[in-house]
Amino acid sequence: MATKIKIITASDFMEITPDGIINIYTSKQLLIDIAKAEIPPADYELLVDFRNTKSDLSISDVYALAAELYRHGDTFRRKVALLVLPGVNFNLASFFETCAHNRGFSINAYTDYENALRWLLSTEDIPDNNAPPNKADASDNK
Repeated sequence: MATKIKIITASDFMEITPDGIINIYTSKQLLIDIAKAEIPPADYELLVDFRNTKSDLSISDVYALAAELYRHGDTFRRKVALLVLPGVNFNLASFFETCAHNRGFSINAYTDYENALRWLLSTEDIPDNNAPPNKADASDNK
């Protein structure tokens, strides 16, 4: 089975200031808009390139973005690789990865392009039937 991969930059779906800083408020709304449109990226594995961005997001901002993914699980059910620079951006991406994994998503953070692609092309971390996370199961664990 062929793997369809879409490579996008963070500015394709998040608002980035001229200084390269991610705007959390408008970015959260853009994530909601993508989910409501019910169009790809639903059919693609995604590699999102954040290397030309800086983040001043707090831990609670990152957690809120992961929670927003969960609310729209059908749209973001495929594997997503986050490509970031080492340092603070990787630390935040790694925390987002953990939050997403806790909600049943296959999202991994990478600092190396080739490793990110290798993971996207692998069969590792593919949910059964490529189904979105089950919200009922998660609410039982609260």
